[in-house]
Amino acid sequence: MMSSLNRIEWSRWAGVVFTASVAVLAFAVQWGVVMAKLEQVEKRLDEFIVEARMLRTEYQRIERRVSFLEGRYHGRAVP
Repeated sequence: MMSSLNRIEWSRWAGVVFTASVAVLAFAVQWGVVMAKLEQVEKRLDEFIVEARMLRTEYQRIERRVSFLEGRYHGRAVP
């Protein structure tokens, strides 16, 4: 009788340990997926920052050209 109780008790703990192990494994996999996605988002944000800087530089160039042309135009328009 005692040996069957030990087996039942052992199998209960084995089930608990197995379930906990599967849960920890699932959590680790999920954590890895989340971290990979965050790295992709970070990389894309870095690309957006670079593009924004390039656009800002181009916009400033265009502003300088327009300002120069406006200056020339207004310089000629004044009699």
